[in-house]
Amino acid sequence: DPGAGALHLVAGSGREELRDGAATAAGLNQPTGLATDGEALFVADSEASAVRRVDLGPGGQVSTVVGTGLFDFGDVDGAADAARLQHGQALDFADGALYVADTYNNKVKRLDPVTRESVTLLGTGEAGWQDGAQARFHEPGGLSVVGQLVYVADTNNHLIRVADLGTLQVRT
Repeated sequence: DPGAGALHLVAGSGREELRDGAATAAGLNQPTGLATDGEALFVADSEASAVRRVDLGPGGQVSTVVGTGLFDFGDVDGAADAARLQHGQALDFADGALYVADTYNNKVKRLDPVTRESVTLLGTGEAGWQDGAQARFHEPGGLSVVGQLVYVADTNNHLIRVADLGTLQVRT
């Protein structure tokens, strides 16, 4: 609360674990990115390669959108518990979807927070620097969706990349 100069706990027990439940009893694992749809807060829970949802209403709960455990990671598109990310560091919410910087997979993925389905949107998975439809990234660490564009902080390339959501073309 900037007006009051106060900080209030929203979620997390302080323990490193993938545990859902009451917001202040839930375990988080290196939360690094935040986004909201206006009703919930979504967290890039990097160390567990997970995306978590924090309900902001009274009696708030934390639930896992994607991710199954602290050492369960990979690069698998799919629904719910079948999907795998690897150390996602940033996310944004736009038009009913979450966009995730899947950092160690060198990709940007789109995640449906309702069905929990994750699909690769951008990136071949191979580290590098290449524009176009077969774009390559090197550990994207941040992103922001503005209209039909996704701006990506391509961390290890030291670049800002931009992708058109209509054409999926990436440029530097």
